Amino acid sequence: MPFIEEENLTLMQEDLDNARLKRENAEDELGEIQEKLTSFQKKSRITAILLGLLLGISLGACYYFYTSATQVPTFSEADIAAIKSKENTRVLDSINIATITAMSLDNTQNESSDSRIGSGNLDEVVNEVKNNTAGETIYSVQVGVFYNKKKFPLLSSKTIPAIITSEDDYFKYSLGLFTTLSQAKKFKKELIKLGFKDAFVASYIDGKRQKIHD
Repeated sequence: MPFIEEENLTLMQEDLDNARLKRENAEDELGEIQEKLTSFQKKSRITAILLGLLLGISLGACYYFYTSATQVPTFSEADIAAIKSKENTRVLDSINIATITAMSLDNTQNESSDSRIGSGNLDEVVNEVKNNTAGETIYSVQVGVFYNKKKFPLLSSKTIPAIITSEDDYFKYSLGLFTTLSQAKKFKKELIKLGFKDAFVASYIDGKRQKIHD
């Protein structure tokens, strides 16, 4: 058995102690690093969850507002019929008011004519104008061209003073019957105020268009 001097034994013991101390320090550092890594992973997981929740909420809000903005209101057939009836009545009343206004501008001195129009005898005036202008030039204001006449049953010469012509399956509606161009132009201005922006004056002889007047 080899003999180890006490001095060498002491040195070896010190080396072992130093090695043990370094190992413990390294283990402590490794433990701290692992703790930091675990904490970072937890924070990253929480951050990802929060970002996911925020993204989901944002997408849900965007979808809600988009569908709310683009959603078309639904109406029953009865509601649609009531709306159409009210709108047709409103348009016809507006046109009759415009007709009376335009005709009265040039007939303020003719009290009997104003009285007949104001009392609701518009059909008599219209028939009289048609009979007295046979073969002569009369003026009317065109307000629309429609493909299907059945969609506009109230737009007829029986309900309003008008000229209705059909050509190539298109129905042209011209409102008002005037013997002078100035009356027709004044009536056109009244119709434009009501929203008929494309209205224009045309001349007719026995219901046939002759010319468009700017």
